[in-house]
Amino acid sequence: MSRTQRRSQQSVLPGLALTYEQLFGTTVTFKFTLMNRFYPVSARHWFTMERLEIHSNGSVAYFNVSEITGPSIYSFHCQYVSSQSKKGSLLVPATQPFHWQMTLQDFQIQAFNVTGEQFSYASDCAGFFSPGIWMGLLTSLFMLFIFTYGLHMILSLKTMDRFDDHKGPTITLTQIV
Repeated sequence: MSRTQRRSQQSVLPGLALTYEQLFGTTVTFKFTLMNRFYPVSARHWFTMERLEIHSNGSVAYFNVSEITGPSIYSFHCQYVSSQSKKGSLLVPATQPFHWQMTLQDFQIQAFNVTGEQFSYASDCAGFFSPGIWMGLLTSLFMLFIFTYGLHMILSLKTMDRFDDHKGPTITLTQIV
């Protein structure tokens, strides 16, 4: 694939910039950098949030973002988008050591197809299966395997037709009336 074809398949958006005049006693600007890519496997465009920049007092803090993605026709929603590991750590500081801790609660963003004042259907960051559900499913499958193995063993029991000497003649019982 040539370089021009790759450029046609991905395009950088100018992003979304939110400026707050009196936040923490100064002007703070949040810049969300978004990327739109076409994936032939799914035959659709997907947006990815590449970076979050925080501009404040002439300094800039950068967070790399890896898991905020979704189909371009949808929005992305997550209960917590945070740099803290206990809340998922979707925001990764670009440099270490880092003095900023960032948590966005009930975060939703839509890169394309914005019409009116409503978000499109949301692609959520919550997994379909929680760890508790996975543990219950795996435990149930393990118990089912043990039950099936035991049932197989019971059904394959056969009565003995020889005692003590397995090379000797078989036992025959005659019926006496």
